Amino acid sequence: GRHGSITMYEAPKAIIAGCKVRTEVQEVTRAMHDISNAHFMLWPPCVEVQRCSGCCNSQIMHCVPTITSTRDLEVVKIQYLNSKPQIGKAIVSVEDHLSCRCEQRAHPRRGGERTTPSSPSPRRPPSPAQTKAHRV
Repeated sequence: GRHGSITMYEAPKAIIAGCKVRTEVQEVTRAMHDISNAHFMLWPPCVEVQRCSGCCNSQIMHCVPTITSTRDLEVVKIQYLNSKPQIGKAIVSVEDHLSCRCEQRAHPRRGGERTTPSSPSPRRPPSPAQTKAHRV
């Protein structure tokens, strides 16, 4: 067949999802409020947080937060005491990333580090650039 007469579909060019702050969904877990007690529920089950994500120009680089901020949120706490629901309030803290940059990865350890989206990012020693900027 003749291919000349068939017009090729023009797909849009792929654009890199660069390293920047994006809105992500974080699960609200009981451990965020009280690790020692499992006899309660929190509402809502998830909230939006700002997190660094995206790719860098090289595999040896990765996207990391340079400034983070902790934010307290009020949630509803439902406890069952003697089969009766007790409705109250609780405070949970979430971490937002305020700015990001591409940084060289630490030398890979055996087994590789994998973080799941629901787990907090691995703790690194705070750099002078990191702040506890609380919004009022």
